[in-house]
Amino acid sequence: MGKLNLGVIVAKIDVQNQVEGVHIVMPEPIFYKELARSAAMQNIDVYIFSPSEWTEQGLYGFRLYGNVWRREIVQLPDIVYDRCFFTNARQRQACEDTLDAIKRKKNYKLFNNNLPSKLMVYEALRTVEELIPYLPHTEQLSKLSIVPRWLSIYTDGVVVKPAAGMHGKGVLHITHDRTTMQYVIRGRNLRNERVDACFSNELNALKWLYRFKKELAYLIQPYLVLRTEDQKPFDIRVLMQKDAAGVWQLTGSMARVGFSNGLTSNIHGGGEASEPLPLLAAKMGDYKAERLLNKIHMISGQTVSAIESHFGRFGELALDFGITPQGSIWLLECNSKPGRQAFSGVNNNLENERPLQYAKHLQQRVTANQIVI
Repeated sequence: MGKLNLGVIVAKIDVQNQVEGVHIVMPEPIFYKELARSAAMQNIDVYIFSPSEWTEQGLYGFRLYGNVWRREIVQLPDIVYDRCFFTNARQRQACEDTLDAIKRKKNYKLFNNNLPSKLMVYEALRTVEELIPYLPHTEQLSKLSIVPRWLSIYTDGVVVKPAAGMHGKGVLHITHDRTTMQYVIRGRNLRNERVDACFSNELNALKWLYRFKKELAYLIQPYLVLRTEDQKPFDIRVLMQKDAAGVWQLTGSMARVGFSNGLTSNIHGGGEASEPLPLLAAKMGDYKAERLLNKIHMISGQTVSAIESHFGRFGELALDFGITPQGSIWLLECNSKPGRQAFSGVNNNLENERPLQYAKHLQQRVTANQIVI
């Protein structure tokens, strides 16, 4: 079996011309360097490319030499590892067009399928009886008139968030104070800037919300009190990855803790990662904390199996769980392009090794099928 060509596609690579030479700015620089260095010892050719690197001459990619990225012509990928984090629809279309064009030249395998909208994932998971107790009530925000109705039901308020958002951008917490009759809205806009607004009547609040969400598809959920004793939002992120045999494994779990009185715990929003067991033990004691974390890990295994049964093959998935002060567990989010910040250095960088292991497994399966044919 020849060398495996693993192409990592990203939405954009910045190439800056400076006096001392060309400077390459990667979107996840630490992760890609660690991935490339590990790959070099495993007969895997890893290169990073973006849509702009697909030319009439072929595909150009960036390979790591020492500590420097160099742009050069590369073999078409056997496996494509999609790490595109889009900032606009044009980027998304460019990536899709590039992958389609490469597919016409070579029948590569995708490392991961893409997850559909959050609502479709929620509805799929609700078909699994064991998972229903851990799924917060979620609906599409089809009409803004839904918001006052939900606020009359959920006294802690509601959360509205983009149906296809990431990194906590565009997420809002809305409350209605029945004493002052004020509507309070706080969160982050799509540029990840903090938002605080207060309205004395329902109509003005809904007008503001209409302008805020524009034409984007949004979801609505009850607001869950998921905070530490000092009012910092936190969740537990679990990273599930397939190993060299193509079997799901728990790579690790980390707590993500946000700013005091903030809305989200996302690392991109300024949150910090920490070991989950000490944080949970401080809240509920060692025994209950350990049982709770084990239960989260069990639910994670059930969730990734359910996702694959509905949406096809995946190599890795990150799952976010919230825990209420009473110890209730809520599955908040499933992510097919997990960030690496929270897991940096976990289990001797196992989070960066497993994608390479699974890519080799995929190549072996393809080779075996070709031999059978």
